[in-house]
Amino acid sequence: MQKHGMKKLPYCMLDGLMNPSNINKGVLLIIDGLGDLPIPALAGKTPLEAAHTPVLDRLAGSGLYGLVDPIIPGEIANTHSGTGMLMGLLSDQADRLCRGPVEAAGAGKVLEPGDVAVRANFASLEPLQNRFRVLDRRAGRITTRTDELAALLGDIDLGDHICGSLLSTDQHRGALILTGPGLDSSISDTDPGNKSMPARLKNCVALTPAAELTASKINRFIAEAHQRLVDHPINIARVSDGLLPANGILTRGAGTFFELDNTLLRLGLDVAVVSGCNTVRGLGRIFGFNAIVDSRFTATVNTDLHAKIATLVSALHDHDMVFIHVKAPDICSHDLQPLVKRDFLQRLDVSLQPLLKTGAVIAVAADHTTNSNTGFHTADPVPALIYEPKPGYAGAPVEFGESQCRQGNMERQLSGEFLSTVLQTMGYSLV
Repeated sequence: MQKHGMKKLPYCMLDGLMNPSNINKGVLLIIDGLGDLPIPALAGKTPLEAAHTPVLDRLAGSGLYGLVDPIIPGEIANTHSGTGMLMGLLSDQADRLCRGPVEAAGAGKVLEPGDVAVRANFASLEPLQNRFRVLDRRAGRITTRTDELAALLGDIDLGDHICGSLLSTDQHRGALILTGPGLDSSISDTDPGNKSMPARLKNCVALTPAAELTASKINRFIAEAHQRLVDHPINIARVSDGLLPANGILTRGAGTFFELDNTLLRLGLDVAVVSGCNTVRGLGRIFGFNAIVDSRFTATVNTDLHAKIATLVSALHDHDMVFIHVKAPDICSHDLQPLVKRDFLQRLDVSLQPLLKTGAVIAVAADHTTNSNTGFHTADPVPALIYEPKPGYAGAPVEFGESQCRQGNMERQLSGEFLSTVLQTMGYSLV
């Protein structure tokens, strides 16, 4: 991600010895891909506007609601950049945030100086003129036995004392780690993107002369991975069952070891992250937050929402702020399933009821907008709200959604500014 002259979030600190009774705990619900565009099958409404969400409507009507730009107006965010800003990433450090090391951190891998990590997908490939054609970037969203496939791709000797290992994370996702001398992360992606499938797998190329060796090792690993995976019994069985094989990998987001400062750490907050998404867990670990892992938490529509909320409520006892992230709405949009997205948002809303009893400040936002008509992220701002529990006060509910938020009572702002507003609502003084 490049620097774009974003408004720098001010240095944050406690205003002297604050009375703890003036400080509320906080919850920030990040709904991945929450924002959307009008859907013809939903009578021109977005999935959020079409969903029955009385809890979100109540929170918005009794608090602040409006639109938030994940990065800056006009820039398309992704999960790690949009979520990173909501979780306190300082704008002047945003260019350090690379997807590969984040994925590695989510898998529990601490990079050593000199290691290179890239985000990897299991994909469905076929040979094409000494290269590969990508039939599906996610191998049909494979969800099972990827750990067995990844076990075939550990500690591969790539020559020149360089070793490559693939770590499986969730579904088709993983992290490829290169270790050895002379590595440099200035390399291109091999992922051709979603816009034209099938498409040729891109060749990894060096973006600087120092990265020539690394690019060649990525290409070699991809070739070796296909050779090991193509005739594996798991893939033979998948093809027999009419499923796409996970017979190769593609890569993007190369990076090396880095450290990040964080607004919440500057404030001295104890922070937890509840998520079934490896990327978000990785961000939490890089920031030094407590990333809570549970097998019931997944990055799919089948995630146990009630278990997530119960875990969040429990975590509030020992933490000042808890982030909870749900991935499924984004996946629904990518898969062109706006009605499934609507229905999931309704289920999510029902699960939020226990939050109203915590006494915490509750904020809701998103990392980016995902258009269910096309399956792609867009630069549109996302709907957001901030609710502060006030005894005896309850405003009239509003229909929380993109249209209402355009005329909401909270001015349009950047994610960093939104987080500042949340912290101020919790009672922290930002100077």
